[in-house]
Amino acid sequence: MPNPGGPGFNELVSLAPIEEQVASPKVRSRGITRRQALAAAVATGVGVGVVRLLGGSMQQIAGPRTASATNWVSPLNSESARVMQLLRRTSFGYTSAQLEASLSDGFNKTLDRLIETKPAEPPALASANTPGGRFPVAQLQQWWIDHMLTTPTPFAERMTLFWHGHFTSDYRKVADETYTYWQNLTWRRMAMTDLRSMLMQVTTDPAMLRYLDLATSTGQSPNENYSRELMELFTMGAGN
Repeated sequence: MPNPGGPGFNELVSLAPIEEQVASPKVRSRGITRRQALAAAVATGVGVGVVRLLGGSMQQIAGPRTASATNWVSPLNSESARVMQLLRRTSFGYTSAQLEASLSDGFNKTLDRLIETKPAEPPALASANTPGGRFPVAQLQQWWIDHMLTTPTPFAERMTLFWHGHFTSDYRKVADETYTYWQNLTWRRMAMTDLRSMLMQVTTDPAMLRYLDLATSTGQSPNENYSRELMELFTMGAGN
C-alpha cells in the first residue's frame, strides 16, 4: 500500500533518466511477489523498497550524497526493530505476548504467517437477522472494531479495511445494514485474493447493486453509474 508521506510507485520510476528507462526493459518488467513487496515496504519504506526490488539504483531517486546522508544509520538494522515495524504496519496494534512470539519466530517467519494465514471469521452479528435489514449502524461499526482488535489474522483484517475503502458503498443509500454486513464478510473472505476475483464479486454484491443503481438498471433504461465507477475508480482511473 502506498506511503501517504512519500512519492508513489509511478513517480519513483519516472524519476529515472529516460535513457535508463528505455535501455532497461528487463528491470521494469521484473515480477514482484506479495511477500517481497511487503518486506521491502517494512525494511526501507514503500517507495525506496519498490525501486530496489525492481533493480533500480538509488541514484535514480536521490541527488549527490551529503555528509549527513552518508553517516545515516537505519533504525531498522536490528531484527527486533524490523519485527516491531512489521507488526505496526500490518496490524491494529499488538500485545506484549504477540510481540514476544513474533520476536521468537523472527522477521521472515512472522511475515510468512501474516500474509499466508487464512482470514479469521468474525463472530456472527445477531442484528443482521433483523427483518428488513434495519438496525442501528453503530452496532455494525462496533462489531467490526471489536474484531479488528481481537482477530488472530490482523493483516487480513487490514486488507479487509483496504478493500472496504476501495470499493466504497454509502450505507445511507444502501439503506439495509444487513447488505452492508454481507459486504464486509465478502471483503474479508476475499481480502488476500486478486483484483479480478474481487471485481467479479463486487459486481453482484447486494450493497453495491443498490449503491450504484445496478438494481434499477435495465436493458431498456440502462444506468451507467456502476460501469463508470468500475473503470474510473475501481480499476483504470479517470478518463476511461
